Amino acid sequence: MSQLPPAGTPAKEFFERFVPQAFAAHPIPDDAKQVDVMLGVRLEGEGGGEWRFHLKNGELQVAPGATEDAAFTVIQSVVDWRGALWEGRGGVFGRQSQALFQPGAGGGASGAIPPSALSALQALRGVIKMVVMGDKGGDWAVAFKLGPGPVPAQPTTTVSITADDAAALERGELDPMQAFMAGRIQVAGDITLLMQMQAIQMQAAASQPRKA
Repeated sequence: MSQLPPAGTPAKEFFERFVPQAFAAHPIPDDAKQVDVMLGVRLEGEGGGEWRFHLKNGELQVAPGATEDAAFTVIQSVVDWRGALWEGRGGVFGRQSQALFQPGAGGGASGAIPPSALSALQALRGVIKMVVMGDKGGDWAVAFKLGPGPVPAQPTTTVSITADDAAALERGELDPMQAFMAGRIQVAGDITLLMQMQAIQMQAAASQPRKA
């Protein structure tokens, strides 16, 4: 995984300079070379903005601009974005949300999401919001908008978990299904959208070649 720039790096510099350089320095998976998809980032608050990530023919281009046509958009406050990158906030969910933009963090040019899943995600519509409650510094959150279109006023689905349980999931001490059945992972809104997203990710991951 590429070494992060210093804490306090402006979002504009991080996305428009660091991210393209980091991806250029890492090998692009073969399945990513066949992908033509637009991703987005929307940071809310002071120092925020919107950026477009165009992954095409194994190359990544980043530019500021509206993300309404993006297949998959990360939406977050500037404070929580910085907290995930430089302070370890959000636990496993913080690392997964940022893996998209850190080559080597979870699969190269697509981070936590396999490249073959990105195009499929644009067929979905809605916003899934993840909330880690009681995290250091207060509750931490990130939202994922699936499919193109404007950002709705309210998330379609909200998934909430305590910071302690999120840490237990990462350590393998807590089974996700058991946590859900026991109410330790709470889902409000459209659970079908969450299941559809997970199914696409699982199918894409299963189709990837195994590393020797």
